[in-house]
Amino acid sequence: MTKETEKKIDTAVEEAKVVTEKKEVDAEIQKKVDEVTTQKVRAMFKDNETMALTEAAIQNNEIVFEVEGKTYRVRKANYQEKQDANKYRMKIYIDLLRDKDCLLEKDLRKLYKDRGINIEDIDKQIMELSNQQQKLLFDLGKAIKDNKSKVELDKYKEEVVILMQSINGLSIEKQQLLEFSLENRVMMEVYSYLIWCVSEINIGGNKWQRIWATQTEFLSTTPDKLLTEVTKNATVLITEDLASNQSV
Repeated sequence: MTKETEKKIDTAVEEAKVVTEKKEVDAEIQKKVDEVTTQKVRAMFKDNETMALTEAAIQNNEIVFEVEGKTYRVRKANYQEKQDANKYRMKIYIDLLRDKDCLLEKDLRKLYKDRGINIEDIDKQIMELSNQQQKLLFDLGKAIKDNKSKVELDKYKEEVVILMQSINGLSIEKQQLLEFSLENRVMMEVYSYLIWCVSEINIGGNKWQRIWATQTEFLSTTPDKLLTEVTKNATVLITEDLASNQSV
């Protein structure tokens, strides 16, 4: 290999290093821009209770709140609690499967379809609206990066909120239609079990204990402000947990 060839190789290596370093710097800058953009998007929706609660759940794995001067929290279920919930789910599923009057979701869907109600159409609508929402959030992020006016950003926010409301409405409609399916009844039982498991009251310092000593005590509780707050917060946590594939 001649000295001239060696020099060309050395030069090429140096140029490649410069290009690589520039890409790394650009990537780091882009990462910081994306982080700031994400924070701004979240800030725009901080008045939306569900999004705010979900954010708290993602960041802290728990939601702390107060009711009538006492401090409570709901947290993500630990490994043992998830294992216990799985056993509970299997028991409930088998018990309901033995009940001939309990319809599987696929049978209930068919029954509705025979009566002119197609739940698959609702599924498609939810998917389409969810895709639109994702695109709008992406466009909102781009608009923030491009320093668009507040009027334009607020328009994006308004459209996202409208889509969220539509998705929630359709989801509630679907939930009501499938309320008595075997799968939904099992899910509701497991949700109830997990809510009982992860709901705690502060008894001083960093010490926490379950609000209700037993599941039976929890199930027999008369609906009140505490139960409403616990259920709302715990449902957000459990749903987020399911979405991240970390739950039962």
